[in-house]
Amino acid sequence: MKITFTDSAIERLTPYMGQGDAQLKLVFDTEGCGCSVNGVPTLWLVSEESQQDLTAETNAFKLIYNSKDEIFYEMNMKIDFSEGNKSYILKSNNQIYNAGMSLVDKR
Repeated sequence: MKITFTDSAIERLTPYMGQGDAQLKLVFDTEGCGCSVNGVPTLWLVSEESQQDLTAETNAFKLIYNSKDEIFYEMNMKIDFSEGNKSYILKSNNQIYNAGMSLVDKR
């Protein structure tokens, strides 16, 4: 999977990535969504990766994701930042996955 970060996303994420053990993880969060195929893409800051995590090819930061979540995404996506609603956007050429994506500190 390849993720391109826009300049605005890089600018917003850079302060977090310099904090010691912070790793960026793209999560298909299903908590409170009803079942495991209904979920919301979210960005987490984690301390370490798990055995099931894969690393995406990116233009900026290391980004990990759970291998079982790969089925929900396309091979080429983009992470942007919206000043309007102060949130991240996960999108591809075909769709917007989440236009109000949060950054959650899970460390």
